[in-house]
Amino acid sequence: MAEHTSGDERWVSWRVAPESGFVVDDPTGRGEVDIAQTDERQFLVRNAFRFHDPDVEEYMVGQLIERGSTGADARRAVDTARTFVPRDDNPTDLASIPRFLRWFENPYGRHSLAALIHDELITGTVNSGALGSDTLSDRFFREMMRTSGVPWLRRWIMWSAVALRTRWVAGGWRRLSVVVWLLLSVVGISAAVGSTGALLFGWPWPTSSPAVSLALSLLMIFVAAPLWGRQWAASLVAAVAALWLLPAAIVAYFAYALYLLSEKAARTGGLT
Repeated sequence: MAEHTSGDERWVSWRVAPESGFVVDDPTGRGEVDIAQTDERQFLVRNAFRFHDPDVEEYMVGQLIERGSTGADARRAVDTARTFVPRDDNPTDLASIPRFLRWFENPYGRHSLAALIHDELITGTVNSGALGSDTLSDRFFREMMRTSGVPWLRRWIMWSAVALRTRWVAGGWRRLSVVVWLLLSVVGISAAVGSTGALLFGWPWPTSSPAVSLALSLLMIFVAAPLWGRQWAASLVAAVAALWLLPAAIVAYFAYALYLLSEKAARTGGLT
């Protein structure tokens, strides 16, 4: 799986996931990524690495050709996209996981190198990365996580998160579709929780048939999926995951907010 340059022994398999397809420019031969912390939140990656998986690369090339690129241009774009070149002006926070969601996933792990490459592909301007498509960059992120051994549901949830961001940043009707989807999600989740409580625990419910309400709320997941366009599968995963991720995230968010208030009160009281 690992790609090595002929006559160059510096490129060795990433030691965290040797079968992932990631190889690291490491003269020590250990396959380690050299990361230095620059401040409280930012790190600097100091050696190059790249991803190599023939099937994934051919898929990406094919997608770019379908979007109008020539074969040569598509190959060059994929070669650029799969290679991370360190720079002094590219500090990173690793994977951008909010603190209140770190019970689910950490900023570092088997997904680390995939996240670093994905960050390079998603620039400040929509669809201006090496692949010319933020949607395709998100898909590349998911495939790199797959070869790195990130479990199926975890990587699809992470893909759904970046796909949601992509549609929001695109603006226009895509952002509007996200707003509509979020509204439908709130209604669907509320109906699913309420009708399930009515069926199992006798909670009061405004209709005479909570089972029908539950069925309709679950059906809404599929009705709303086309609002995500080509990434409709991300919509399904996000909707299902939200049923258990969202309540836990809300509790964790308020618990973390309470901690921050406690720290502020301690500082106000002169405690250091």
